[in-house]
Amino acid sequence: MGTKENQPKNDAVLTYDLVLSYSPDDETKAQDTLKIIQLTEEKLRVHCENKSDALSYTQLRNILQEVKQNEKNPVVIIPKLAYMEARQEKTKQKELVRFIRELLVKSIEEKKTSIFLEYMNTLVAYHKYYSTK
Repeated sequence: MGTKENQPKNDAVLTYDLVLSYSPDDETKAQDTLKIIQLTEEKLRVHCENKSDALSYTQLRNILQEVKQNEKNPVVIIPKLAYMEARQEKTKQKELVRFIRELLVKSIEEKKTSIFLEYMNTLVAYHKYYSTK
């Protein structure tokens, strides 16, 4: 986690397609899953560097709660996320909410909402880890 050999390569990018290939239960995709986790960890580390610019842990947990409550019909969360994004004052906050909203849309289009839910748990975990440092 803290050493350079464990960090993702600089040319690796966290894309929606990469995230939606997330498969923690598929051993054949272990390398891809590890790459996604490393990129997510880096994204949240950077996001939480300046606590006053970061989305709060509570806000991120509220998004996860909405996702869990609307697991059968996640499309209803999209306008809520758009509203939440619009209310954010800091660029980093807007960017994270936008990333989540666009990932949700893509996961619905590709019928991979279970992967989205699993990934949201990963985001919340790393946010908690880095927001307390």
